[in-house]
Amino acid sequence: MVFLLCAASLSAGVYAATFSVGFYNYPPMMIEQGKTGIYQDIFDELGKLTGDTFSVQYYPYPRIGLLFNGGQLDIEPGVYPGWVRNQSIPGVFSVPFGKVVDVMMFARGKVFPVLRPEDLRGKSVGLVRGYAYPDLRALIEAGQLDRRNARNEAQLLEMLAKSRFDQIVINKAIAQYSLAKTPEYRNLVIGDVMSSFDVSMRVHPRHEVWLDKLDTAILELKRRGVIEAIYAKYGVHL
Repeated sequence: MVFLLCAASLSAGVYAATFSVGFYNYPPMMIEQGKTGIYQDIFDELGKLTGDTFSVQYYPYPRIGLLFNGGQLDIEPGVYPGWVRNQSIPGVFSVPFGKVVDVMMFARGKVFPVLRPEDLRGKSVGLVRGYAYPDLRALIEAGQLDRRNARNEAQLLEMLAKSRFDQIVINKAIAQYSLAKTPEYRNLVIGDVMSSFDVSMRVHPRHEVWLDKLDTAILELKRRGVIEAIYAKYGVHL
């Protein structure tokens, strides 16, 4: 009986709605060229279960939060609640569906263990301009870590491959995807984990009553191994 009730609640066409979703170009999570990527594939699978339509639009990253706070977006994917707690509208959150993991990445022959931030004392580290890196803040502010900025993760990887940097901090999914897709990056080495966050769908509070339906669908996809398979399709292992 419980199975039948769950199946009925997820069947296509039952209380179906359309939700606006904000993406920005962030391969492999969101790939604007071809409108694909991990998050797009997850929404496609969620739509099959819920019957809902997810209307995805790409924007510059800073605009996503403004549109969500202004009520012009219904969903922002891949968000850890602590990242947005100070926003005017933090939102409500689904059950976690994935992780955002930051790792050390090294040029060939430059690998060393980084088990705590202090292991980077006296080093130059490539980071993305504008990213906070709270675990490294004390070292940076004390002048004990030389912060070397890049525009984005793509430039970080390019400069690491050209030996402009010896080490960088980067999203693990981007690192794994780039190693698989770009031959000149295959001598780069993924190192220790710097931080790890469970991420969810950030949903506008006006849709809070819909969360149970969304959560049921996410848990079903996880139970069936669908989400893990989607990540693996892009060379990413959770």
